[in-house]
Amino acid sequence: MPLFETRPLRSRSVEILNQIILAGNLTDQPSVSDAGGRQFVRARLAQSWFYDTQGRTVEHRQFLPITFFGESAIVAKTFQKGDNIHVTGQLIRREPRPRADGQGVGREVGTIFEIHVIRAFRIAASSKS
Repeated sequence: MPLFETRPLRSRSVEILNQIILAGNLTDQPSVSDAGGRQFVRARLAQSWFYDTQGRTVEHRQFLPITFFGESAIVAKTFQKGDNIHVTGQLIRREPRPRADGQGVGREVGTIFEIHVIRAFRIAASSKS
């Protein structure tokens, strides 16, 4: 009897998870749009954090485009500029959108990454009324 049992390797399907969880403040009032009979809400999430490098503290900031669909769009309509929110979604790559006047693209250049939100909730309301 062999010391180790050997079994042929079976092919297993690989599951790939595209999930992102973020928290930050809304930089703009969310805007509501319709496309193809579906309503969605667009906004931008700001994040900042501090780290030390070579004896000095540095602040890093990033601004992320987020798009709410379905149930998350209903929740997003209640958000205000400055709200601190938590979102769970997927990272999506897309090409720049053409400008509304049809003259090329707007400020967007190159490949754009945005977050398509699946779930969202408000952590704290904006301190400005």
